[in-house]
Amino acid sequence: MKKFFLLLTTLILASAPLRSQDVLTLLRENPERYANVHHSYEAPDAIVDTPAPKGYEPFYVSHYGRHGSRYHVSMNTVVRVSHIFDHLDSLQLLTARGKELHVALKALEASHEGQAGYLTLRGGREHQGIARRLYERVPTVFQQPDRERIVAESSYVQRCIQSLANFVMTLQSLAPQLQTDIYAGERFMEHISPGTSVKRKASHDAVFDSVLHARFDPTRAMNDWFTDPWDAAQHLGHYDVRKFIYYVFYAGDIVQCLADDVRLPDIYDFFTEEDKYALWYVANMSHFDSMANTIENDCRFYETGRKILADFIAKADAAVAGNDIAADLRFGHDSGLLPLLSYLRLEGYEDVISMTQAAEKGWYCFEQMPMASNLQLIFYRDKRGDVLVKILRNEHETTIPALKPYKGPYYRWKDLRNFFVNLP
Repeated sequence: MKKFFLLLTTLILASAPLRSQDVLTLLRENPERYANVHHSYEAPDAIVDTPAPKGYEPFYVSHYGRHGSRYHVSMNTVVRVSHIFDHLDSLQLLTARGKELHVALKALEASHEGQAGYLTLRGGREHQGIARRLYERVPTVFQQPDRERIVAESSYVQRCIQSLANFVMTLQSLAPQLQTDIYAGERFMEHISPGTSVKRKASHDAVFDSVLHARFDPTRAMNDWFTDPWDAAQHLGHYDVRKFIYYVFYAGDIVQCLADDVRLPDIYDFFTEEDKYALWYVANMSHFDSMANTIENDCRFYETGRKILADFIAKADAAVAGNDIAADLRFGHDSGLLPLLSYLRLEGYEDVISMTQAAEKGWYCFEQMPMASNLQLIFYRDKRGDVLVKILRNEHETTIPALKPYKGPYYRWKDLRNFFVNLP
């Protein structure tokens, strides 16, 4: 009975109109944003910095970056739909429009041969840009005679190592005197991406399916793509029509990430604005519950954030006490960064909400966790040794609503550290 009322509440929430139309404006302004976690990084138009309080100078940076734009992690993401189209084509069930979509999916499949999971050129350039802007933002951090070392650690996954390489090479081109220590391997996963071992609850799939059925009508797409929609539906394997169309849309998300590598048909062209919004909404909700902290997942990702934060604190303490490190750089995954942002209670993550409320509360995955998302803590010190910290999320100043800053977006490290170590 409890589960029944959960699903009933979910359906009501899923059917409710958005309180704000801002998200529709943002999506129409740039349709690539429909891709959620597969959306390429949008660099700031300009770096805007609140001046540090008088007498404070930057001396250390602690950074976590998600890998940049990539190919789909697995060939199966494309093959599971393209091969069904192969079969439906053999049965002569594709319309002219369906044949065009089939060609687009086969081109996407071919582009992934031997490349699944790897960084794209766009992904490399995203990290080059982030590194360059970090240097331009705080050049003196990388010009200290007593801090000429940067330490870069990566998940063992190749796209993260490639992201690290692009970032570090850019920094070294700007500050050639820097000594760089580079590490990658399974041992570093414990403080870079421990969330890979956290499994989502079974209730996630039940809520996902109910919202998908409530919000998305597959009739238009089925009639557009197939000569006999009912017959085609019998040949979708274990997928129902809504889930199958969702997976076609999901496969097409990645096209933007490959734009600098290969020119591919835009699979979004096979969906209407109404289709795209409904499927975006469901995916946005799903990603939020799969990596952030929600009522449905019982905040089970706090432990992931806690482990990563412990590494930030330990390395910051060493830098503040006095070492030769100008920056600690980490390169991982959304499954590490998003739980960390949630655990820190950053602005936009201060409340635990239902997964079905993500969009209504203004949590948009294309803003919060696109490719190359990043968190940067920039440390400042005055002549007395007093230390302040500014927090940047995706290169924009942000705050922790539960903690009063010293001034503007700047926190005293002792206050911020105390807040961090006392998080439940």
